[in-house]
Amino acid sequence: MKTTVRIITLALIFGLASALTTAWGAESVVDLITQGETAAAAMKSTKTELDAALQKNAALAAEGKQIQAQQQQIQAGIAAYKQKVADVQTETASYKSTCSGKQLNKDQYKACTAQLAQVNADIATVNAEQPKLTKNQSDWQTRAVKYNQEIQTAPNAVRAADSKYRNAMVDQYHWLDKARLMVASPAFQPYAKKAGCPDVRNPAKTSEAAMKMSDEILACLKKVASMN
Repeated sequence: MKTTVRIITLALIFGLASALTTAWGAESVVDLITQGETAAAAMKSTKTELDAALQKNAALAAEGKQIQAQQQQIQAGIAAYKQKVADVQTETASYKSTCSGKQLNKDQYKACTAQLAQVNADIATVNAEQPKLTKNQSDWQTRAVKYNQEIQTAPNAVRAADSKYRNAMVDQYHWLDKARLMVASPAFQPYAKKAGCPDVRNPAKTSEAAMKMSDEILACLKKVASMN
């Protein structure tokens, strides 16, 4: 199952002069750092959860093919076993028809004795295969039941993880938008330059770019907070 996640880009608005000139202080920077760390942690944890759910789903798809192939092998083994049983039954019937209850001369007796030994050996061989065949079938059934149970919950797990990741992504972009407004404000610019803050004029277009920009802004804000 392939899950598509739509990236939500929140554009930075430079047209509001009041927003760009809002006063800020060490406390507001610290608060923004805390909010950013919380948003980034949620983004990373939900991404990890989503990746795990997708990997589990892919693993189940692969296992389903393996179980199907194993079923075909077991069915072929059962068919071969039944044929061997039928062959032994034919062989036993032939022995009884030729040797059982007959007056045999020396050569006939020798031949029948050899034939009986072969019949008994073939019966032993067939009987020895039965326990392994039964175990293979039982193991397959156990594996198939477990697979069927897991495949019922896997899609819901992916949807739930995807929903959590989307919500975390929205929170991350909201925080990033707020942080970009602060960093871009004229009052903050001298500190931004001194702290080596990133260029925030262009919004991130992917979740990876948003995470990178968030990490860079957080590092920058922490440097600014330490100046006060």
